[in-house]
Amino acid sequence: MGMFYRTGMGLVAAALILSMAVPAQAVGKDFLMRSKFHGALMFGLGGVLVKQAVDAKKEANDAYDLYKQAGTSALAREFYDNSKRHDTRAAVLGVAGGATILFAVHLFLKEDEAGLPPPKMDRGIVNIKGVALDIKGDVFQRKMQVQLKKGF
Repeated sequence: MGMFYRTGMGLVAAALILSMAVPAQAVGKDFLMRSKFHGALMFGLGGVLVKQAVDAKKEANDAYDLYKQAGTSALAREFYDNSKRHDTRAAVLGVAGGATILFAVHLFLKEDEAGLPPPKMDRGIVNIKGVALDIKGDVFQRKMQVQLKKGF
């Protein structure tokens, strides 16, 4: 179970990191940039966290039962500490899983943005009293031009 859990969590983390590593685009048409995809990843991650919280709570209950049946104080202390540790882990994982699932629902309901409007580059960078200043560059020829434009 431990190796399967680590592999699954690694795959979820890798998919999330790779989905964020795609360069941002003005138009969100890419599948990896859609909020529904991120919502599905978050929902899966939330499910894994809630499952781990349930397992930790079960281990805590088992350790508490052993604590009540312990014959020596050393064994009782060990079982009590295990129970307390697993209870804390269950609480943290439960809250994290619940928050992740709520965030996934938010991402499912959120509309994807259409993107930024294209900039109006025909006016130049600065426009003062009908005179526009524009900068143009050519990377291949290693040239840069500054143009003054007068509109009539």
